[in-house]
Amino acid sequence: MFFVVTGQGLNGLLAVTCETAAAAVEKARAFIADGVLDVLITDADGRQHLPGDFHRLLLGTQSL
Repeated sequence: MFFVVTGQGLNGLLAVTCETAAAAVEKARAFIADGVLDVLITDADGRQHLPGDFHRLLLGTQSL
């Protein structure tokens, strides 16, 4: 499964792909720490995960 982390940086849209939920959450948290706005993680099924839901994204992958 793959994940896309997006956000609005000072110079425009940022987007990074990650292979695991853990990597996506780590990158999303780094974006937030760097001041990136509107950070989302989108999974391979097109579901979008807001920062408040990142922990659920990690919990959901433990059963895979």
